[in-house]
Amino acid sequence: MSEIFAAVDALLAKARDGGDLPEPAERERLRKAAGLTQVEVAAALDTRRETFAKWESGAAQPRAPKRGAYAHLLAGLADIHGTRGPDGWLTLARRARPLDISTDATEGE
Repeated sequence: MSEIFAAVDALLAKARDGGDLPEPAERERLRKAAGLTQVEVAAALDTRRETFAKWESGAAQPRAPKRGAYAHLLAGLADIHGTRGPDGWLTLARRARPLDISTDATEGE
């Protein structure tokens, strides 16, 4: 039975693929609004600037886990600088980073 759920999870991940990033022009606008260079973002995402440039232009798509990190960055930049155009991507992008389990939660037990 767990194989069925794994298959469904894979389909859901595929359906989300592409929905967690804004249009290419918005990706570039958000980066520039923050005063970030392609080199800086590529380094943070542990990829080459050329690869990042393809992601930003929409010529290529990042894969997990870098896709989630990029979506998280863009969501954070959108929170700071606002977003233009359709923003349905923002909900999915905000979910890209799993919640950190804080050690504070165990204090006082």
